[in-house]
Amino acid sequence: MSMRRPGEGQKLTREGFDRIGPFHPYVVWAAILLFDLLVVLGILAALTMAGDRIEDRLWPGGTEWVTI
Repeated sequence: MSMRRPGEGQKLTREGFDRIGPFHPYVVWAAILLFDLLVVLGILAALTMAGDRIEDRLWPGGTEWVTI
């Protein structure tokens, strides 16, 4: 059984990274970062909506800070 050396038979970028499908690794990392930010935004929106509903039940009326 022969061991392959790193980069042997592979297309590497100038920075030495393996390509991820047809995409440069930076593009994939940016897509993952965008997805993570969207997930965090969704979680924060859900917490805000839940907090607003709880606040409306505890103290009805008054000024609405969150209008959804």
